[in-house]
Amino acid sequence: MAAAVSYSLSKSGYFSVILHRVLSTQISTHYSNISMTIAQASRLFRTSKLTSEQLCNHSYNLAKFGEDSLLLNAYTKLLPINEILQQAQQSDNRIQNGIPKSLLDGIPVTVKANIAVGKYWEMPNACSTILTTTSTQQEDGSSDSIVEDCLSISNNTSSNNNSNVYESDIARRLLNECGAVLIGITNMDEFGMGSLGINNGLQSNISNNQQTQNCSPTYNPLPWIQRIHILQNRRHMNNKEEYEQYWLQLIQNSTPDNPHCIDEDSLIGLLSDVQYLVHGDDSICEKEQNNVYNRHDEYPLLSPGGSSSGAAAATAHGSSLLSLGTDTGGSIRLPSAWSSTVGFKPSYGTWSRYGVVSYASSLDTIGFITSSTECAKIAWQCLRNENNRTEKNAENTSKIWNGQMCRDATARVYHHKNSNMESYLDEKQSTDDTKPLSKVRVGIPSAFSLQELPPSIATAWSQSANNLQNNGGATLVSIPESKLSSNLIKLALASYYALACAEASSNLSRYDGVRYGMDVKIDAQDVNNEILQSVKDDVDFSPLHDMNILEQQISATRAYGFGEEVQRRVLAGTSVLSSDRFHTHYEAAAVVRAKLSQSLDGLFRSSLNDDDGVDDDKVDVMLVPTVLSFPCKLNNDSNGERNGMDPTAAFANDVMTIPISLGGLPSVSVPAASEENDMIGMQIFSSKGSEDLVLAVSDILGRNR
Repeated sequence: MAAAVSYSLSKSGYFSVILHRVLSTQISTHYSNISMTIAQASRLFRTSKLTSEQLCNHSYNLAKFGEDSLLLNAYTKLLPINEILQQAQQSDNRIQNGIPKSLLDGIPVTVKANIAVGKYWEMPNACSTILTTTSTQQEDGSSDSIVEDCLSISNNTSSNNNSNVYESDIARRLLNECGAVLIGITNMDEFGMGSLGINNGLQSNISNNQQTQNCSPTYNPLPWIQRIHILQNRRHMNNKEEYEQYWLQLIQNSTPDNPHCIDEDSLIGLLSDVQYLVHGDDSICEKEQNNVYNRHDEYPLLSPGGSSSGAAAATAHGSSLLSLGTDTGGSIRLPSAWSSTVGFKPSYGTWSRYGVVSYASSLDTIGFITSSTECAKIAWQCLRNENNRTEKNAENTSKIWNGQMCRDATARVYHHKNSNMESYLDEKQSTDDTKPLSKVRVGIPSAFSLQELPPSIATAWSQSANNLQNNGGATLVSIPESKLSSNLIKLALASYYALACAEASSNLSRYDGVRYGMDVKIDAQDVNNEILQSVKDDVDFSPLHDMNILEQQISATRAYGFGEEVQRRVLAGTSVLSSDRFHTHYEAAAVVRAKLSQSLDGLFRSSLNDDDGVDDDKVDVMLVPTVLSFPCKLNNDSNGERNGMDPTAAFANDVMTIPISLGGLPSVSVPAASEENDMIGMQIFSSKGSEDLVLAVSDILGRNR
């Protein structure tokens, strides 16, 4: 085995210690099979044991409970139940008539807040104040504007004309062509900038000309899910029939106040702990003062990762069986690792970005989060169909045509070149081979064995590699430093942030209040007005004195509309693009990206069936950890300040996912629990267009963990 995975197992995992301290019973801390899969739901639909309306109603109950009771903050918008059930009824009619659109027909799904979904949401706001209308009209006709006299806000992107609804290509594919049922819009870090789910840029309601704090962060549901499983007294289910019966009974008895069907006393205790941890409110349960224990240590509020924090939280909680998101440098894979779900990022350009709010255009990739590798394979097969079509030209020869390219110049066609991989995998599955990966070479690159890698994650890495070898029949290949340099992997982090921030600075320059975004109108004579300072306490408006009216308006718009993390990255990107840093920073980062892409591409074989020995030193896929750390706590300290991670230190969370993003390669993050911690992810990645192979390998890893 490569030196990269030779660490010993750590015995100090804090998460399992927490669980054993709280729960005086033996129970596995592994987080698996807690939500229904797409395949199971589709099978129950076909056998008429379950309807989409019943399942979607249960999903709505879970989402409502998660937002109102568990305070997960996974959703930025939850669709009204009548709209959800209307979609579900249409799916039920198609299924009953034997004409379902796909296996996703009737399946409850969610979409990230930076993806346009047409009639269900007027405009994607990417969880940023600058893309929302803050001034609202109250029931009594009064205005809830930020500043009555000198400052008013409108939104140049809003429209009341339903004929102008904005729908992304991927949302149209998922909802209209595949028939999935939209439950809601998931939360995210503003414009996709963040890895902890704490950078939601939406402002809270405004009253008395005082701006309250930003929206609360998204919380990881795993600690509460683990406790709920104990309260449900779930017994081990030995076969498919018992498992299906359990879900049917749970869905039938589901209510918005108690979708998990736990007893009333246990529910009250659960909600008491939630309120105490999130708000410091212990009023739900009357307790003696000397009986109040330090629950900050026993039930930590954990980060779900970011920027697709809401997508991961919704999937982990079970309110969504498939959550669409975007991945720029690890925004899908990191949350998947920390929420023990499966995150899939295809090759860059696989799906059109039309209708997706841009962050870094050369890196943004649409992907999704599911509860299992089986769900990921089904979603990929459904969503990829019709993306690549075959037409005949005048010479009657076949050519590949991508219908997305007319609206997204970055859309690409990769998947036709790997037909030999698909046929090989289909053959293995049809023969029920016990070693389906016997021809697959799995690379273990020592370059990813960084000094900061915790022993428990290194051990999980080693166990995952052995899993693929023993259960899948894969051949493990150590990739030495001479073929992939660890220095190049470390430089990838700096290269990514230089490039991403530069592109963000360019993309977000359009939100100036003149062309796009909210419009903050300032009366010149009121620049000194103290009310301006009450709009946002941490914004210094004093530089407005030396500006003309237009400059004042643009500056005030961006200062108020952008959150702290977005401002930090926009300023960094503007600096990178300046004349004195463009050659030393931006061009240098582009060179690192090109060298890294070339190094990674040179490590992969061109064919699974290559028997001539030419590619003996190459591999088909690589296996590396998804993230080097565990979820950080988001508890409030004794002073009421929220514990978290330093913004600069948080940049390093993506060090294992960024090299793959810079190369535009497909990747899947799969849960790989150790004996101590369940929030560990392993990612499988390969050459462009190898999504089928990556998913097949990850399926073996997911089924045998």
